Amino acid sequence: MVWSRKPGTDTGENQSDVAQREPIAVFRVDGVVEGWIAATAGRVSDALGETDRMTVGTDAPGGGEGNTIELDLDDIVAVAPAPRPPSPARVSRRRHPIEVEAGPYRVTGTVHLPIGADPRRYVATTGRTWLPLTECRVVAAEDEWAVEVVIVNLDFASRREVLQEAPKFG
Repeated sequence: MVWSRKPGTDTGENQSDVAQREPIAVFRVDGVVEGWIAATAGRVSDALGETDRMTVGTDAPGGGEGNTIELDLDDIVAVAPAPRPPSPARVSRRRHPIEVEAGPYRVTGTVHLPIGADPRRYVATTGRTWLPLTECRVVAAEDEWAVEVVIVNLDFASRREVLQEAPKFG
């Protein structure tokens, strides 16, 4: 799964409609829903903390709008939103490789921590429900996805491990 923020012109979709959408993959215990969400001004991780439901649109075979699906956030293990350019409000963070087992998924990526935070303590005791990771690999049974960002629902996490070395990809 590789995201592109540029809407395609070969689908016959209205460019202004497409510009109001952002691709997303939603990882649930029973499988992955790939579709789009309405574009948000803020970060997707912030939006997840402000609601209890997510509406995901799907495309019909052959193009055009398909259905919309209402998902309860309590049933979502992780989401992979489209990558975004860095925010001007971005704060400098320390990066640490991490592996999280959540539901049927093993997510390996990089957590961005406040300067001075102990990675093991932070990951073990954070009160956050949603933990954003970058440079990710998501593995489940026979499937594997490489994505820039995954936001993991820590309510599903059975294991959180800060790694000593950067994970190997490819």
